Amino acid sequence: MSPIKIYSMALQDRSDRVRWLLEELHVPYENIFLKKKNGEMNSPEYRKLNPMGRVPTINDGGTVIHESAAICLYLADKYRQVKLAPEINDPLRAEYLQWMVFSTATLECVVAKMFYLDGKTEAEKNFELNYIKEQCEILKLAIEPVLSKQDYFLKSGFSAIDIMMAAVLPGAEEFLAPAGSGTARFLERMRARPLAKKVEVFA
Repeated sequence: MSPIKIYSMALQDRSDRVRWLLEELHVPYENIFLKKKNGEMNSPEYRKLNPMGRVPTINDGGTVIHESAAICLYLADKYRQVKLAPEINDPLRAEYLQWMVFSTATLECVVAKMFYLDGKTEAEKNFELNYIKEQCEILKLAIEPVLSKQDYFLKSGFSAIDIMMAAVLPGAEEFLAPAGSGTARFLERMRARPLAKKVEVFA
């Protein structure tokens, strides 16, 4: 099996979840780190792989995909030596797809705002924080009831969803995972996974 090429800027960008999933699947990969300052993300060669010049992108023997959720959906379905995605006819498949999309389309859209507070006035920062807190309270209505009664997002056990969610949740952990909550216990379990440590997801 030829290694899958992962194009990213660093270990802790959105490629972290892809790298972690590949480790859990026991699929070989090659890291290709692009330097934005050197224009490598805007090179004609890379733009052919990702027209937007963003990361992550993977090349799996000629199959090129960008968007971290799409990449993880593809990998978990293709490489099934470790079952990290329900089969297409499994009753849990719908729930699996819901959470995979939720991780970026809903959760990450709120969490990402935490990274853009620098440079704002105090009034702007307070406005943004209040918005983030309000949105996190809404997100908790979906997340906490699940993690308060089971260890993982699917009752069947650890899956690609847990990787996606664990990679995003820490960005607003103070609002989403208060001490003693099911979400906090979930993050403890995820941080303890040897392969998450290996690829430095939580560094």
